[in-house]
Amino acid sequence: MDNSIIGIGIALGVSFFILYTRKKKWMNPKITWLICIGLFSIGLYGLNITKPEFKNDRIMFLGFLAPIIYWVFDRVFKKISFMIHNRDFILYLRYSDEINDSFGAKNPQVKMSDKLFSFGLLIIIVAILFIGIGIIK
Repeated sequence: MDNSIIGIGIALGVSFFILYTRKKKWMNPKITWLICIGLFSIGLYGLNITKPEFKNDRIMFLGFLAPIIYWVFDRVFKKISFMIHNRDFILYLRYSDEINDSFGAKNPQVKMSDKLFSFGLLIIIVAILFIGIGIIK
């Protein structure tokens, strides 16, 4: 099995898991920071001990770094949203618990900044991965 698939799976899986559960009561920021810092330290350690010629292993450990980068952007967007709307931004993505995503549904509570932050986080999650793979390869 290719080790880079494990890293890509962790980068996307953990980031999307945190994205969709960020407002759940059981998923408080302390737990998220612990998860992200734990993965980040594993990733840094792995990148330091892995030889540069083992590119698939380096991509795997790069995937461990992605969730903390995503989480920092999420916190920045939350702070900006509090400055603009005096509330956390609404996650405007399909299958989110924060909006009505049924056919023809209206979501008047969703502002343009909520949409920008939601789609921005999606782009950031994927861009982190592609940029890192591009640097390593």
